[in-house]
Amino acid sequence: MNPEDVKDQFIEVLTEIQTDSGYGETPISGKTCPMTDLEGFDSLLGVEAINMLADKLKVEIPSNQIDKIGLSQDGKQSLTIDQSVDVVCKIVNTGET
Repeated sequence: MNPEDVKDQFIEVLTEIQTDSGYGETPISGKTCPMTDLEGFDSLLGVEAINMLADKLKVEIPSNQIDKIGLSQDGKQSLTIDQSVDVVCKIVNTGET
């Protein structure tokens, strides 16, 4: 899976969520951390975003892997979009994190 394609799709999903949530068009880039940089974004929206991304990419992301996409391995730090894309690609390409 191509990281740039995943990133583009992820940004599209996050933009859609922000717009649908009434927060307008927030500038989103690879350095954006959804949990801290996007207004109103929380863990429930994070799960929804990953499910929407999986649908757009036409891939399966196991439910036990979803939390790993938004958080560091120790669970203490939220990831940027670029970091999350790396995790998604690893899950989809190898089934590992």
